Amino acid sequence: MECHYTIREGELVLNNSRKNKMIAYSMLFIRFFELLMLIFTFGATMYLTYVIFRKCITKATLAACIPLGSIFATFGSAIISVLSLYCNKQISLFQENLSALHEQIPEMSSWKRWPFLKRYDREIINLRKHNYYTLKNPQITFKSESLSLSIALPTCTADFYDLPIFMGIVKMICFYKYFSQTVLRLNNTKPPKDLFIFHCTLMIYRNIIRYKTGTFFMWIGSEFVLASIIFSFFYPSISGLIL
Repeated sequence: MECHYTIREGELVLNNSRKNKMIAYSMLFIRFFELLMLIFTFGATMYLTYVIFRKCITKATLAACIPLGSIFATFGSAIISVLSLYCNKQISLFQENLSALHEQIPEMSSWKRWPFLKRYDREIINLRKHNYYTLKNPQITFKSESLSLSIALPTCTADFYDLPIFMGIVKMICFYKYFSQTVLRLNNTKPPKDLFIFHCTLMIYRNIIRYKTGTFFMWIGSEFVLASIIFSFFYPSISGLIL
């Protein structure tokens, strides 16, 4: 029976092309942008906390600030606790789906990315020369009659943040109609194993999306805890400074 997918193994490639050098440098700007986003969310959380303190506290004393700060800390801790369980479940499902995919595709090796390797990186050779490397994950290509779709296969949590996860899941959802029609038409007398493999890959991407969403809100919960500590003890000073 013809398979409607192909596998390409992962590898670390030496690539000193100008394009790859520019991508390696652009990753520094992406990391800087991510830092700015974290600062922005923390600033928004601090501002929201300040507004609520200003509305709820008429007399800025330590006795009045600590109880309200405790409420914020409890709220943030509850968010962290619930979402921590949710994210752990998504990691577990990710690992189960990845293991199932390896079991169903015998030709797929157990290649796994070393988490400390960056997607695009460079190594110093001497004072004026560098070697530039590109990390490529295993790739599975699904084929319909007229179209094909190549998807990088994540192997560890480091891949969650430097692979195009959102674009990948959008492409898979759009491609599903063409792929399922081809598989079901050509294999209408047997269980569509190729279709199950597609669904398994799609679920891997969904687990990652859910995990990243959960970790984002866990970060927001952590910011509320930190903001509650700051405003519990320093709200009178902050209020006096702003007003």
